[in-house]
Amino acid sequence: MGNVPSQIPDYAWGDPPNPGECDPYLFLEEAIDKLIRNNVKFGALVHDIPWSNVTKPLNESSISVVSTAGLSMKDDEPFDMETERKRPTWGDPSWRRLDRDITADSIAANHLHIETSHLFEDLDVCFPVPLLRKLERENAVGSVAPNHYSIMGFQGSDLRRIAPSCVAIAEAMVDDDVDLALLIPV
Repeated sequence: MGNVPSQIPDYAWGDPPNPGECDPYLFLEEAIDKLIRNNVKFGALVHDIPWSNVTKPLNESSISVVSTAGLSMKDDEPFDMETERKRPTWGDPSWRRLDRDITADSIAANHLHIETSHLFEDLDVCFPVPLLRKLERENAVGSVAPNHYSIMGFQGSDLRRIAPSCVAIAEAMVDDDVDLALLIPV
């Protein structure tokens, strides 16, 4: 984005890139571009990212997936789309646990901000657990975790509402001895 925010106090995430740098907003629809540029810059900058180095080889690691597609098991409570219909800028901040043996037939997609019908044509686009299971059989990854997770990605600019879900998902992954998590933004 042109500047490193932690080094420039006046920097706003919506600033245009410096000459020769990639513009991450280039292909966004104009209304979304304006929404992001006008809202993201008001978020507090995080200077100390809680980063963990990978300590195990990939072929020895347990991997879990987190999708932002608003997925739930068919027999689970769906995400709250009624409130989303009434308040289009709102997204349900809760989370859902998804089974390791998930298939396109065993899930539902509850999200008004994306076209969910395409997700079922190729589950790997929003939830690549079938691909991970294949990589596990080929010994390219150690194991596919027993549980995976989904949230509704449309949360607006105030991410405090989704923080409890993030903590709960992280705790569930620790309980499952997950080594690596793949975040699949949709």
